[in-house]
Amino acid sequence: MKKQVVQYAQLDQLNLCMTFYSQQIFSSAKATILYLHGGGLLYGNRDDLPTEVIELFLKNGYNLLTIDYPLAPEVKLPTIYAFLEQAIDWFQANYQKQLKIKTSDYFLFGRSAGGYLAYLLSARHRCHKQKGLISFYSYYELTLPELNQPSPYYQKFSKVSPLEAQALIRSAPFTAASINEGFSLYLSGRQFGNWLNYCLASIPEKRNFSLTENELLDLPPTFLTHSVADQDIPVHSSRNAARKIPFATYKEIEKLPHDFDNNLAHPESLQLYHNVICWMNGVQSL
Repeated sequence: MKKQVVQYAQLDQLNLCMTFYSQQIFSSAKATILYLHGGGLLYGNRDDLPTEVIELFLKNGYNLLTIDYPLAPEVKLPTIYAFLEQAIDWFQANYQKQLKIKTSDYFLFGRSAGGYLAYLLSARHRCHKQKGLISFYSYYELTLPELNQPSPYYQKFSKVSPLEAQALIRSAPFTAASINEGFSLYLSGRQFGNWLNYCLASIPEKRNFSLTENELLDLPPTFLTHSVADQDIPVHSSRNAARKIPFATYKEIEKLPHDFDNNLAHPESLQLYHNVICWMNGVQSL
């Protein structure tokens, strides 16, 4: 496996980077997977995919490009989205010169909050080189009641008060935070039903940054998955998307937690990635 880190933008003193994964000998002529990590828009890092998954993509002829984005609440969602538009534009302009690959065809892949960002970019930053959308256990509308009310699941954890959460906010933007660094802020937001206040500047933005019915109808071929037992994001979000997106493939998982594919010991997890690869191969052949 070959890794190359490139910078695509800068925010104040913060460098926004990508990691390009390719085969050691040559880069594939197939599409590149542009990956957006999860973490509730508040934490996570671009290189959080299991190594076995990365190797599986490369073995099957797909390059992988994992992308930084500035995290909330130090910046808000419009800024996050704008930088990800820049990232896609950078890839389209530099795939040959910087990455040494033959085609700028790509799939957008996101998990959890990254899946939401992939939905948004697929709908509103349209590019004919995008071949499909891959969304794992995610959502496409910020107006979901479950995202705006205290979560029964997170109520079981020790309380993190809004005042304690405010003290966790940094003075400058950043692109990566471990679960130990960022989860307490997310936990507090889900416990008190104000998580989106950390991500948005105003309440009307919830609707502005939710996909419309017409946008769902116009999405490219889409692969969705979700666990019925998801304790974080309701499974009906992906079920509804699968019904509304014309060219959707949906794989539902039973009895596993939200980000089940982080544990590849579950047979369903690795099989799901094989399903994704078969699906991408089919879309590429259209």
